[in-house]
Amino acid sequence: MISHQNLIAQCLQIAQITPSTHRKILAVLPAFHITGLVHALHLPILLNAEVYMLSSFTMKSMLDTVVRYKIGELLLVPPILIRLVRDPIVDQYDLSFVTRFSSGAAPLSEEIIQLLKKKFPNTGFKQGYGMTESCSCITAHPPEKYDYEHAHKVGSICASTEVKIIDEDGKELGVNEPGELLARGPQITMGYLGNEKATRETFNIDGEGWLRTGDQAMVGEDGMVTITDRIKEMIKVKGIGVAPAELEDLLLGHEKVEDVAVLGIEDEWAGERPKAFIVLKRGVGDEVVGREIMAYVRERKVRHKWVKEVEFVEEIPKSASGKILRRVLRDLAKGGKRGTVVRDEEVKAKL
Repeated sequence: MISHQNLIAQCLQIAQITPSTHRKILAVLPAFHITGLVHALHLPILLNAEVYMLSSFTMKSMLDTVVRYKIGELLLVPPILIRLVRDPIVDQYDLSFVTRFSSGAAPLSEEIIQLLKKKFPNTGFKQGYGMTESCSCITAHPPEKYDYEHAHKVGSICASTEVKIIDEDGKELGVNEPGELLARGPQITMGYLGNEKATRETFNIDGEGWLRTGDQAMVGEDGMVTITDRIKEMIKVKGIGVAPAELEDLLLGHEKVEDVAVLGIEDEWAGERPKAFIVLKRGVGDEVVGREIMAYVRERKVRHKWVKEVEFVEEIPKSASGKILRRVLRDLAKGGKRGTVVRDEEVKAKL
């Protein structure tokens, strides 16, 4: 349940850190998603900004609109940013007037950030972190942090917002110590309609108004927040947490990988081990590449992070906002719908 107060508070919070030059807004995200609802429908009214909304999305229609109206800041999601650095159609357009890319809704890998910097060297980058339950942003990049140096972080804490990091026992942690991120502020929403149990478990933790995000994060000495992974998605290898996002970032840097999702699968020795679902670039074979990819991880990560199994798929299922739908992948595997699978039968996760 999102109140008018939540929306107004969020718009005021973001307006404080929005440059005065930001007066043209590209609306490619769904208006039913919290990012579209806030940043494309409501915030522009406060900023007195123009909104350019696409009737439907294609790379061509988006790029045509950006060039025609000279939109300097592009608010996009990771799947579109990945296409910006890899789709050959982009090279047909002069985007030299673009000053900044803005991302949200889902994590963007370090590999893609560096490719973006290389392809568009005169731009900056910012992103926000939040969820529907926080009416969009808990953190966001302020203007002085738009350099790519800070791109892997999700920003500093929004005005009138408090954040704390706790361990599994609820103990509050310090600087650079990873744990679950809790937040409270005027943008935190009212709860889940008709679901009191879920509302109690997620909102007003300890009776003090804290929202439990379910995300693992840490706060640096500079006050910037880094999200390391979803706690519920952590893979437990002999009790040691392995973040899927860490392996996904690594694998996206492989020259033959177009897209990837990593989940945990059962392992008789370790409890769980990582499995990678991979979309290969066009014209690339799979059997030999599967072993090449497992070797690629082994060379760069400690043993308990090694990939046990690689499955090649035609696409990674994602939500409209770009979040990987891991549940869909699990359901497909259970239903027997499988692509080519390459397994590491020899190496056990000895710690």
